[in-house]
Amino acid sequence: MKLYYKRGQISIDAVLAILFMLLLTSLVSYNVFNSLNGIRHSEIAERGHSILDVFENYALIAYSKNVNMYMTFKPIGDINFTIYFSNKKISVNDTTNILFKPEYDENGTYINITGENWGYNSFNLPQNIVNISLGIFTSVKILQLGLNNKVFSFLILL
Repeated sequence: MKLYYKRGQISIDAVLAILFMLLLTSLVSYNVFNSLNGIRHSEIAERGHSILDVFENYALIAYSKNVNMYMTFKPIGDINFTIYFSNKKISVNDTTNILFKPEYDENGTYINITGENWGYNSFNLPQNIVNISLGIFTSVKILQLGLNNKVFSFLILL
């Protein structure tokens, strides 16, 4: 007894199963790629917040200890960023050094911040606001001095 099979014949069930698997794979991969993109954006935003925290800490230490302090900023991977404060801006496109220097005038002590790749911005921010622009993200930190220049509160907006 010979069994003959027709070559090239695929059942409808197999075609439907393959189409269902393709649909399921595309949905899962879409969700995975969107999740990875969201994780990447949250990492960039978190890094921006930490840069503002470090910026604030260096300014506070320079002010409270009355010392000059240098800090080096580097881009976040391939993402360049710009720090805005008062009427100045510092663009971090490469390794950038910033000097936090206490200075005195008739109004008291303040911190003069200068560095490489800095310039004047077209708008003046209040003295207690530091802003960082990370491409599609902007983070703002509002600093307020409390009693005896030791209590600091801040608000971070994204």
